[in-house]
Amino acid sequence: MKRRYLVDVKLSAILFVVMFAFYSLIYMTKNCYNAAMAAIVAEGIMTKSQTGLINAAFFLVYAPLQIVGGIAADRYSPHKLIAIGTFGAGIANLLIYFTQNYVAMIIIWSLNAAVQFGVWPAVFKIISTELTPKHCVTAVFYINLSGIIGLLLSYVFAIFISDWKNHFLMSAIVLFCVTAIFHLSYTGIKKNMVTEEVSTLRASEKENEKNKKGELFGLLIKSGLPFLFIVYMIHGMLNIGIKTVVPVMMMESYEGVSPSLANALNIILILMGASGIFAASIKIFRWFSEPAVIFAIFLITVPLLLLITYVGRINIAVIVVVMAVVMLLFAAASTLFGQISRVFAAYGFGATVSGIFNCMASVGVVISNYLFTRLADDYGWEITAKVWFFFAIFATALSMTAIPIWRNFVRKTK
Repeated sequence: MKRRYLVDVKLSAILFVVMFAFYSLIYMTKNCYNAAMAAIVAEGIMTKSQTGLINAAFFLVYAPLQIVGGIAADRYSPHKLIAIGTFGAGIANLLIYFTQNYVAMIIIWSLNAAVQFGVWPAVFKIISTELTPKHCVTAVFYINLSGIIGLLLSYVFAIFISDWKNHFLMSAIVLFCVTAIFHLSYTGIKKNMVTEEVSTLRASEKENEKNKKGELFGLLIKSGLPFLFIVYMIHGMLNIGIKTVVPVMMMESYEGVSPSLANALNIILILMGASGIFAASIKIFRWFSEPAVIFAIFLITVPLLLLITYVGRINIAVIVVVMAVVMLLFAAASTLFGQISRVFAAYGFGATVSGIFNCMASVGVVISNYLFTRLADDYGWEITAKVWFFFAIFATALSMTAIPIWRNFVRKTK
């Protein structure tokens, strides 16, 4: 297969900075609805279930299309996929600004998800193959930080923007500007890329005769990724799901917590997530396989989530500290799933596997946005927290199962 990449180290660093800033802003606009949820509920415009359903609708559309986006990013221009996604998302955010109708918001936010089908897989494709080889590993690791920064920005703006509708207006303006700036900068940098023919790895000589689809399926089974896909789905449920509902949970569980204060508390959790990415760079983690470290992270998370089941009955500071540690651990785990996807770039399936992982995380967010808000409405936050606890136990068992399968796969394919 042909590979285009930068030889110049400085240009490669510039491209990573561009992609990092670009995806931070994209992630900010994608989460502007989450940041506005507390204000929407507080104003009585919608119930928790309704706001959760709108968010669930986004990820219900977004999830399966991530697989399509991953395949497209491995075969076609990632630049074009990104341009389609950002410009279309800008239009969707602008439309939300002009309507408060519940049904209209579900439809528009679902269309927003559809046009962004190829954005993340295309970003992953660029940073995992088009940078200099020495930058690719580091880039795949630190690109996770851009999502945390984007989420942080969305909540920072939520504190200072009084009218929740202005979140969407601001997002639309940012997206239109980002589309133009990214197109100009990437087009200029792309001229300096070199093209070379590289051989694509095959799991065996026999599989050389099979079609690409069959080969991908075989690789997924032999590597134990089906287990890890489910683990990542639960990771998405707990990581994104908890952060989404934390502002509302704090308001309803403790007296005197306003929407602005709830979002401020959430910022603490997001910052701890950033710390988790740096924590994952500690060399000791390199002594173990990625599934082994993921297993250890979930094992530590289980008792912490048990403490959260006492929300409203113990000091709010304890809940914030416990949640902060959980977010740190989940952010560290996110980097490991990215490294697992990078392994498959050598087979020509890097963006595809990354797209599947993103699909599973999105499925998790769909479940969490509907299930967690519904549970909170019907049974309260204590029961909701207990559900988080049991899901974490299940993820721990699955990640433990994947450890020997992944170790054997990596040993054979090296």
